[in-house]
Amino acid sequence: AISWTGGKDCNLALLYAKRNLSLDVQYLICFRPEENAFRAHPIPFMEAQAASIGLTLLFVMIPKDTTDYMQAYVDGMTK
Repeated sequence: AISWTGGKDCNLALLYAKRNLSLDVQYLICFRPEENAFRAHPIPFMEAQAASIGLTLLFVMIPKDTTDYMQAYVDGMTK
């Protein structure tokens, strides 16, 4: 899986991962705040990107009162 916001950095990470034959990227993961404004690229844009490259875009919701973001990411990905 590649952490995805739709921008150039995650696109470059995907390119490197796709070129590494030992990796099998199957998902794009976007971490979203539960109630705060979403500041990455527009969601329909990211969905179109994922569809155009044949990958599933998953959203991991980060609870609004989170103080430990790393743990919130881990918890969200294990659900």
